Amino acid sequence: MQACEVAALILLTVVSCSRQYEELPQTTLTLEPPFPEIFTGETVTLRCGVEGGSAGWKYLWYKDSEDSPVLQTAGCSITGDSYTITAAAVSDQGQYCCRGQRGDQPLYSQLSDPVTVTVSEGYPKAVLTLKPAWAQIFTGETVTLSCEVEGGFADWRFKQYRDGREEAGCSKQYSSRYGDSCTISKARHHHSGVSWCESASGQERSNAVNLTVSNQWVILQTPSQPVFEGDTLTLRCFIRNGYKATRLIFYKDNNQLQFRAGTAQSVDRVSKSDEGSYKCRAWWRNTASRTEPWRVSAEVRVSVRELFSTPTLTVLPGASVWEGEAVTLQCGAHINKQDTQLQYRYSKDNGTVRGAGSQDQHSIPAAGLRDTGRYQCEVEAAGTGLKKRSASVSLTVRALFSRVTLTASPGATVKEGEALNLTCEAAVNKTPRPELHYTIVRDGEPVTNSTDSALYSIASTEKSHTGSYTCAVESQGVRKSSQELHIELQTSWHSAVAIGYRVSFTLIHFIVFTLLLLQYCRIQGSPCLAGGKSRKTSDQDQEQSAEGIELSSRVQHTGVELE
Repeated sequence: MQACEVAALILLTVVSCSRQYEELPQTTLTLEPPFPEIFTGETVTLRCGVEGGSAGWKYLWYKDSEDSPVLQTAGCSITGDSYTITAAAVSDQGQYCCRGQRGDQPLYSQLSDPVTVTVSEGYPKAVLTLKPAWAQIFTGETVTLSCEVEGGFADWRFKQYRDGREEAGCSKQYSSRYGDSCTISKARHHHSGVSWCESASGQERSNAVNLTVSNQWVILQTPSQPVFEGDTLTLRCFIRNGYKATRLIFYKDNNQLQFRAGTAQSVDRVSKSDEGSYKCRAWWRNTASRTEPWRVSAEVRVSVRELFSTPTLTVLPGASVWEGEAVTLQCGAHINKQDTQLQYRYSKDNGTVRGAGSQDQHSIPAAGLRDTGRYQCEVEAAGTGLKKRSASVSLTVRALFSRVTLTASPGATVKEGEALNLTCEAAVNKTPRPELHYTIVRDGEPVTNSTDSALYSIASTEKSHTGSYTCAVESQGVRKSSQELHIELQTSWHSAVAIGYRVSFTLIHFIVFTLLLLQYCRIQGSPCLAGGKSRKTSDQDQEQSAEGIELSSRVQHTGVELE
């Protein structure tokens, strides 16, 4: 094949691919509601459309890059041509795009232009309100927009997002403007759009309000302000030209809610499960034609903002600590509505944590082994009964000492007068080894108090050293004791001899004294051992007693045995 033929083939292939790409259906991506900015906890839906209809198409979603496909998660759901973010978080903001896919050998639509989703944390400083306080009105009615700013209204202006473009809101062509308010008289369909007020710098914005001016026969009115969990949601169904409804039916996601006379439907203490698309069907009596016509309103998307986010429990500084270290449980929840007061409760292994207050953190100054477990925090909005629980978090407290032992050398039984050494040992698990302090206790009383020496020495044991000993080791506020060790004293042989000598000498002394006394009585002819008692004068008694003592003393000092 010649070079020119190769070049022609390549060119033909390129042209063919280019034409194939140009023939791919176009894709559009829209944001509902089309707010320029949403706040944490709000719900937003992105809707993907393929030119020529949606039949047979599946949809692929991307965030920030074509290489980053978006998957369905607990907080993000994909249904048909829509991708819904419930309870938006700051991490959800970014640029989204989509494309369609169909067929076994997939045919793709073109990639849509990106749509930017901006999520701001907390709640806005300014609040935009409507009067009357409904986001849907009939053509020809009057509506006033008011911007209420904490601390004043200076340097704030109205903006509007309409037909895909951002522009100045409340222009003089159709309204009058006085400081913080803007009035639209005889509203027309082209006044529909998303409005907000912002600071002159453009750095701060109020909440956005989606105003719909309708020329239909029936409209469903919903609150213009964000609906928060715990609020009462009121829906009103109205007929054009002041007709009164003879009967109404309200629907949520095409499911009938109620059949009743009247114009309003209320939902008390709304929750995220009350989010959805609402509409109403209204009947009225036409007296001229004596008929009862009916119409269905357009669907209105109602989003329920979280009053506060699901709390997150964090263990600081880490989920594994040593005994004696400080631990803080931090329970974080974002408040999305001003003046909301939160109360906090902490649980461990499904039981209440003693001593924990109602604040957003609970401190354990010195963690112990008993603090090991799985923790959760529960947050409740005061006065609403609305509660949310965090996921559980594990805390592991590791033992600083695995055991403490007390040993004696040469043993637990020693001879009186011998030396005795008591050694306190602790198996420390932490590296580097912390500084330890030791205390020796005998019979419940300390004999040493918090020293850095593990050795207690007795140079010469005495009977008073007998007793039950324990040792305690302390470090980082952790104190552990050993088992009892009983120390006994054994009498030595020379001590036993000395004691025996003293006992024997005393006994001999007593015997000798008794014999001398008997001998003396015999010599004197006095019946000392008889049952009767000899009569003697007191002088004789004293004389004999003195002689006996003197004789006994001589025997004691001279050691002479008397015959």
